[in-house]
Amino acid sequence: MFPSLPPDALPAAPDTPPGAPALLDDAALAAIGDWLHEVATTLSPSSWLNYRKEIERFLIWLRSQQLTPAQVQRQHVNAYQQLLQRPPSDWVNPRRAPRSDPAWRPLAGPLKPSSIRQAMTILHNCFDWLLLHERAGVRRNPFRRVRVAREQASPFEERMLSPAALAWLRDSIEALPRERLSDFHHYYRARWLVALLLVGGLRREEVVSARLGDFRYDASYDVWTLRVLGKGNKLRDVTVTNELLAELRFYLRHALNRESLPEPDDPTPLLFALHRKGWRDPQPLCGQHLYKLVKTLLARAAERASASGQPHLARELAPASPHWFRHSSITAKLEAGVPIEDVAEEHGHANINTTQRYAHKARGRRAQRLAGLTLLDDGAGAPPKPEPD
Repeated sequence: MFPSLPPDALPAAPDTPPGAPALLDDAALAAIGDWLHEVATTLSPSSWLNYRKEIERFLIWLRSQQLTPAQVQRQHVNAYQQLLQRPPSDWVNPRRAPRSDPAWRPLAGPLKPSSIRQAMTILHNCFDWLLLHERAGVRRNPFRRVRVAREQASPFEERMLSPAALAWLRDSIEALPRERLSDFHHYYRARWLVALLLVGGLRREEVVSARLGDFRYDASYDVWTLRVLGKGNKLRDVTVTNELLAELRFYLRHALNRESLPEPDDPTPLLFALHRKGWRDPQPLCGQHLYKLVKTLLARAAERASASGQPHLARELAPASPHWFRHSSITAKLEAGVPIEDVAEEHGHANINTTQRYAHKARGRRAQRLAGLTLLDDGAGAPPKPEPD
């Protein structure tokens, strides 16, 4: 069951006047909580958490402005949008303190136009629901037709890792310490995680929700697939390539001491926590834990690259995130000639236009093809000889 939004779940906004009364009464919070419960039926857990985060952030701002949902007008929407674009320093949580920490703040920094557009869409849906069901005193939807400036498209490579960076990351994983039993399990898990993200192209939520029993064998074609729960609670089957199957066998043999491939309905998490000897009683990772694990691996690889005189690799690895592996996976498959329809289905894209965004060729690959091209004559670099008188 998803949690509700009781009044004490909302911290005061940083700029709330001391002793200011809380205008967000139980009825308004209960109405928004009912909306969250209803949308949960059509959203994946990760998408629902994004909805909850956005509505909570807006409610904190409403309380700082001494407004109720029923009082929100268009000028308030514009003011909130400006806050997301240029948040004051006391709204920013630069070190990403956890939600329970007194240093926690609603924002990690200014939001990109795409993130602001998502926030406006979520709030629009919430107010439409409140208006339809006549809840919280809402009589209009001030979020209708809100305009958000579009950001310029960034170079595609900024959201993917190059083959050189991926090779460096794998070398860094192979260099992980293996002195104690726990070290070995950290190594096995890191290697398996990168294989799932890169070869499988899985989203992090798909990794943490999957179980070994979700691997399925098709005897008719002698192939394995992995059934995952994607966006919108949609199930899909991801092909287990020969490469990924080899990594699965390695992980099972070394991390779980198993020689056979998974049986149907095996409840073992695809990836599990290692605290308290977790390999003996596997418990699934949460999405945030997986994110931090990947960022730790990338940071270690970046540090090794910098120390080894590879600043360009370090700069590429440091800002990456789990989703970058998905970009790299899709791009590699498209460049290998896999039909775009197959790639779209493999990665849960209902429209191949979404997949098409990954079809850009890497600048490095284009430059490699052009680097040896000769256009100038051998003597073109020398000044022309003067004509004889």
